[in-house]
Amino acid sequence: MSRSHQNPKQSPLPARDYHATVVNPDDGIEIAITVMQPALAAGESAPLILHGHGFGGTRLTDREQPSVYESLSGGPLPSSEAARRAANAGYFVISFDQRGFGESGGHVHIMDPDIEGGDISAILDWAEHEMAHGERLARRDGRLVAGALGLSYGGGFQMIGAAVDSRFVAIVPTATWHDLRYSLAPDNVVKTAWGSGLVALGLPTSGMDLDPIMYHALLQGLASPLTGRGVSNRVAQRLYDHSPASFFDADAAHEAEHVDPRPEREPPQVDALILQGVGDTLFNLNEGLASANALRAAGNDVSLVVMRHGHSLPFLEDIDRIAYQTDAHLAWGDQRVETAAFELAWLDWKLKGEPPATAFPHTWVILDDDTQLAMEELPVARERTLAFEGRAATGGLDLLKGVLREDTLGGLWHLVAATTSKATDLVKRWLDGDNDRDEHDTALLARLVNALPADRVDELASGGVFLPLKTITGDDHALIGIPTVEIDITGGGPSPVAFVGIGIQRPGVSTTLLVNKQVRPIRGAGQRTIELNGIATRIYDGDTVGLLVYGYHPQYLASFSAIPGHIDVAGQLGLPWVDLSAC
Repeated sequence: MSRSHQNPKQSPLPARDYHATVVNPDDGIEIAITVMQPALAAGESAPLILHGHGFGGTRLTDREQPSVYESLSGGPLPSSEAARRAANAGYFVISFDQRGFGESGGHVHIMDPDIEGGDISAILDWAEHEMAHGERLARRDGRLVAGALGLSYGGGFQMIGAAVDSRFVAIVPTATWHDLRYSLAPDNVVKTAWGSGLVALGLPTSGMDLDPIMYHALLQGLASPLTGRGVSNRVAQRLYDHSPASFFDADAAHEAEHVDPRPEREPPQVDALILQGVGDTLFNLNEGLASANALRAAGNDVSLVVMRHGHSLPFLEDIDRIAYQTDAHLAWGDQRVETAAFELAWLDWKLKGEPPATAFPHTWVILDDDTQLAMEELPVARERTLAFEGRAATGGLDLLKGVLREDTLGGLWHLVAATTSKATDLVKRWLDGDNDRDEHDTALLARLVNALPADRVDELASGGVFLPLKTITGDDHALIGIPTVEIDITGGGPSPVAFVGIGIQRPGVSTTLLVNKQVRPIRGAGQRTIELNGIATRIYDGDTVGLLVYGYHPQYLASFSAIPGHIDVAGQLGLPWVDLSAC
């Protein structure tokens, strides 16, 4: 009597989590993964989702445990929470230690398409051909149906992965880059504060095995006051090659001189839900908009969500988490939903063909808890009608003299004294054994780190000059989108550096507010027309809006003009005004 063999596709499949290793066939490097297998009924298949961690992080070890970064920073993050939920909602989920981090081998190449891109393809190959129950993976027209989740570096893997491997159908990159030259050295002025932070963040889980490009870029930035320039052409080329920008229109993406485009690269064909924060000082809103526009131009369906938060620097930004924060909820139709549920609903639509009850907006702006706006396009202020003229001190000795001024030192002393009681109260609450500790405790720690008011620190440390331009009447106004400026810079030596942002002077507030902490460097004298960093903020009756001009800013730490003196600026500013009463 012969025994019949049951078709594995027709058997029920239990949920389980397990660890495995994928080998990149190009170089033999082993990539550590966690497979979260869904519970499936007989005959049921499931799409695949890849989940990647942020820079310096590690993978999810199972569907119940938080990531290392979540444990340290203050609770769940939407992309990781969406990955955990997906495993319980009919998806195969593979979370992986990116090359050089955690238990994976090799060293960190900062998302090289030929190296980390090869790792991503190797994981997809493994899932299709070697994973237990790989025959239960969903396919469309015979092709694997794959999606992706992750933030920051975990968003970068999605953009690069979709560009090198066509099996991705939908991705959800959160707070990631479009062009690393712009991210790390806009106008070739190095973000040395972030450069130092990223190196420090990446060392523990990478075993100090970071791509030399990071050290080169940081050292070149630290030396910029002496050299009068930022990163070398070689470093700029590497940053460009590791960017999604290099897969789109080479001429449009081409910003730095002597950087060769990559004509052999093609835009990815993948739908995307992009989440980017106006408070993000590493990967700002302009990067999310650039990726959205490039993907749309290539024929993809894209929704852009403009969050309030993102990557943040301690002391310079007032946040509830350490180093990174996302909006946990958003309004969608007539409901308030968790961002993780919103992300998973997008993937349900794209990967499972389950249309949402409420359509996904083309552009969605989270202005505040009470105001969230659906827009067809994010405004870009092409008309520049506000004229300005002024002077700001450059770096060098003038910067030192400014910091040593009696009023600056006195201001810092009073600021510290005024916040001592606040910090003491936070410490007492942290040490109080009677309180139950949860993710809010880390938010408390983040507040302790940021005990000094960020706006006051910014004003005292950088000494920006405010050029008032318009006083507001009424409360139904907001600035949402991309400001532009036509600016003429004179003076300041052979290679002056200016830092420009949008400022607000508010009645009853002693400091000038740098909107969303966004400041854009400009290197060199002469006339330029540029886009400033994207913003989204309410403005109120009596507010005075203007241009903030700095000769130095702590976000850029060691990047400033070496020659003491002043720069004169003049030009016209365009602001993205939005009438909230008409929305």
